[in-house]
Amino acid sequence: MRALLVALLLVACGGAPRGPRGAGETTALEGRVTYDARHPTPRGASEAIEVRPARHVDLAVLDAGGRVLAEGRTDADGRFALDAPGEAATVRVFARVRVRGHDAAIARDANGAETHALDAPIEGDGALAIHARDQDGEAGAFHVVDTMLRGLDAVQAWTEVTLPPVFAYWVRGGTREWSFYRGERPAGSGRFALELLGGDPGQASISDTDEHDEAIILHELGHFVMDRLSSDSSTGGTHPRGVRVDPGLAWEEGRATWFALAVLGAPLYQDTIGVEPWGRLRVDAELESEEDEVAGYGSETSVSKILWDLSDGDGVLPDADADGVALGPAVILRAMAAHAEEPGVFPSLVSFLRFLVSEEIVTREALAAMLTRTGEPTAELLPEGPLPWPRPVAFGDVIEGTIDGISQPAPSGGGNIAISGFDAIHSFLIDVTEPGMIVARLTIDGTGSPQERSDLDLQLLDHDADPIAVSSLTGPDERLSHLVQPGVYVLRVRDAGRGNRAGYRLEVLFETLGGRPIAR
Repeated sequence: MRALLVALLLVACGGAPRGPRGAGETTALEGRVTYDARHPTPRGASEAIEVRPARHVDLAVLDAGGRVLAEGRTDADGRFALDAPGEAATVRVFARVRVRGHDAAIARDANGAETHALDAPIEGDGALAIHARDQDGEAGAFHVVDTMLRGLDAVQAWTEVTLPPVFAYWVRGGTREWSFYRGERPAGSGRFALELLGGDPGQASISDTDEHDEAIILHELGHFVMDRLSSDSSTGGTHPRGVRVDPGLAWEEGRATWFALAVLGAPLYQDTIGVEPWGRLRVDAELESEEDEVAGYGSETSVSKILWDLSDGDGVLPDADADGVALGPAVILRAMAAHAEEPGVFPSLVSFLRFLVSEEIVTREALAAMLTRTGEPTAELLPEGPLPWPRPVAFGDVIEGTIDGISQPAPSGGGNIAISGFDAIHSFLIDVTEPGMIVARLTIDGTGSPQERSDLDLQLLDHDADPIAVSSLTGPDERLSHLVQPGVYVLRVRDAGRGNRAGYRLEVLFETLGGRPIAR
């Protein structure tokens, strides 16, 4: 990926030139930092500009050689005041906030080493007016960090938890892969990373750049929030609308969207491409009024809509459909954190709804009435008996099934999708109570070859959905074995990724460290 360094632009307004200052002499230095922001419209990001204060951002006073003479930060209105030594030449403003225990920054590089900054020469008397213009590419860094601060403040208010340092890698015209939550970066640093689209070089008016899409910024921050406070059940991969995807993927994507909209205080999820009049909306979803193209625990839309309906009507989040439940976002986010601590859990929408009922946060009757009122499949989401996903298995069990990433429409409904589809992945929950070795044997009906489109893979994942053992041959038999400690694991049979359909037979065994086989 190319990283294109963007130019910094500064407007510094003052009165008559300052008189000469001697070394050691100090001058009271005041100013205000602002940036350009845009909002979504049906034709892309708005042509109209809103000037906003750069709240609580770090700044430094430098001499002509770049030496730091003083440091400070702006207030909630973007204003600052500090004493500048006589040799002060420049005010440098960083797209970084360190306030109320938060630490969030916008970086020019993937490892977060270089923070976006504006340099303002100290010229004239009076207050400095430092402004980042969107047309020059730097305003986006301040918009992103301010949006992240809104999300971090919300988490702190709802849970009383202050999250670890986080940064977003974003460069106008430089970050072009997609928008992601990247996890801890660098590994072991204790600092976590988002990556946000910066659009094509010189093509901000027509390409996809996310610095003004507050819902997208907060969605990616939401993945970080859930990772740190709760859990991660996602298999990863694409999750287009109109498709039922793996329930873990649907859960993680749907609740990240819920988080974004709860912070924004409105059930409207929009993603712009370009700037009006040349742009458009990639996504324009109104959770309170939109019908699901597909529904259930494999639907990202169902997840976000149901979580919104559980939260709204609390006096903070608006309730347009009178769904009958009003728990508020704080209750929901706290419940997610508590649910992740339950023994043997691998969360999904179904398991979370069951947890709410078991903890008497909401009654089953009220929940069922809400789901019925809003058109969700109540029987699927509030099943009797064992959870449908991941399906619990005991050692010695033999499971038969069919993976299908080809049929159109998909067997479970909606469009088909390989790799991450509801029918393309089957997940099984394994509860290990003593150290030993999990042994899994997969027998595929057919050749198991890509040419016959019967190629299936076998994966063993830990409690955070990270693969710890994989069998990805191109034949009728897949085998894996792995030493494990007590805990919860997930075994997956899945489409090998190119669109496959095949029946299979899966046997799950366990051997103790002494070599004793166990079948329970």
